[in-house]
Amino acid sequence: MTNKLPEWMTKGEINSGTLPEDEATVAAETADPVDDSVVVESTVDVSESKLMALQRTMSKDIRSWGKWLVGLGLFHLIAAGKLDASWGVMLILLGAMSFLFTSPSMYVLYAVTMAWAGITNMLGGGWGWNIFALFQLYLAFKIGRQYYFFHKAGLVEAEREAVYDGSGKRPIAPRLFPWLGLIGGAFLLFLLIILFVSGVVIFGFYEISEDSTITQVWEFTLLITVSLSAVFWGINLASVLSKYRPRFLTGLGLFFSTVTVVILLILFLFV
Repeated sequence: MTNKLPEWMTKGEINSGTLPEDEATVAAETADPVDDSVVVESTVDVSESKLMALQRTMSKDIRSWGKWLVGLGLFHLIAAGKLDASWGVMLILLGAMSFLFTSPSMYVLYAVTMAWAGITNMLGGGWGWNIFALFQLYLAFKIGRQYYFFHKAGLVEAEREAVYDGSGKRPIAPRLFPWLGLIGGAFLLFLLIILFVSGVVIFGFYEISEDSTITQVWEFTLLITVSLSAVFWGINLASVLSKYRPRFLTGLGLFFSTVTVVILLILFLFV
């Protein structure tokens, strides 16, 4: 098949040759003028159509993530005796966000929560869980590459610029993520401090059984904090990577979330 093609197509080179001077002059004089504006407009239209097609593909994929996450979260709640109910709450929240924020930043949340699941399984499980944790970390890497792909394709920049172009179609992720990340990160850090202090008071000065209501509520609140810390750390990380504004909010939110995650990892390792 390749041998039947012209040489310039197989080698990637075009031998255009040269025209005699008089023929070149005639060709230049008789050629129709090129309208630069038409060329530029055509290029822009093609680029925008590609971005729109890519946006539709991404939105469909994120909504598919949402359905699976909500379903998996409900399964965790139904099988609460064998599975972590707090993780189910987190999965349902993340699934609901997938229908609200059809943004490339959602892939950062998916990657962070998957990595967090892998790390916690590796720290708290046996050999079987460790192998599964390595698979989860691999999946987190693959999901993170999806964000990189959409970022490189220009969807993140287009989303960020659409907030300020006055077109009326303003994406909500760039506007809400910095505030959600800051409020959620600060709240979880404050809640973790309250849990630590209350745990010292309750279990240090009073003899409370493990089956008591107070103990169960305290433990479930701690597990919810552990699960949600991954979500809000992902929101803040996505805000920083996508350069959402105000920048000081994204930085402050990431600081709060990072402190919370570090404290939890220390608790996992030494408590």
